[in-house]
Amino acid sequence: MLRGKLFYIFNAILGWELYLGRWAKQLSQEVGVSAHFICSDIYNLPDVLDKKFDIIFTSYGVLAWLPDLKKWAEVIHHFLKDGGVFYIAEIHPLTTILSKDFKITEPYFTKEPFIEESGPDYADNTVIIESKAYMWTHTLSDIINVLLGEGLKIEFLHEFPFTVYEQFPGFMEEDEKGIYRFKDKNIQIPLLFSLKAFK
Repeated sequence: MLRGKLFYIFNAILGWELYLGRWAKQLSQEVGVSAHFICSDIYNLPDVLDKKFDIIFTSYGVLAWLPDLKKWAEVIHHFLKDGGVFYIAEIHPLTTILSKDFKITEPYFTKEPFIEESGPDYADNTVIIESKAYMWTHTLSDIINVLLGEGLKIEFLHEFPFTVYEQFPGFMEEDEKGIYRFKDKNIQIPLLFSLKAFK
């Protein structure tokens, strides 16, 4: 399945989230923010939505579910107004080649998906999902280059030695802000990245 988010921020919010539509509608009612939610494969979104946006945001955990980054970048370009901002905060692709016990198990430079037969749910590692999941590793240069290829101008790229969930159980500890870092302070690898670009 594909997942992701598109947001229009001004007086209203447009959200695209394949899994959480019902929850998101309830939240928008509770906080009193006008919102419109669409359930669609992201690659088909131009066929079901006719708007342009000031801001497009892609959130944690999206890119691994997308087989075609070029199409993803085309969708961003299609919906972003001239002068609009694209922002992504995402799991660093280097970490996608590592197993939960911190061993290299997948190649970094590959176009083939890796298949997970079953395993802990990404949102709750105490729940085991018994189904096949297809995920793709996209290098940092792949991500940057597809955005540049669509004419976006990158303002910054940041990498961070912390993450937003216990990505490597047993190796990490949570701080008072809910951020996870390695217990062993000698392990210094990027766990997250963020990028901001303009059209």
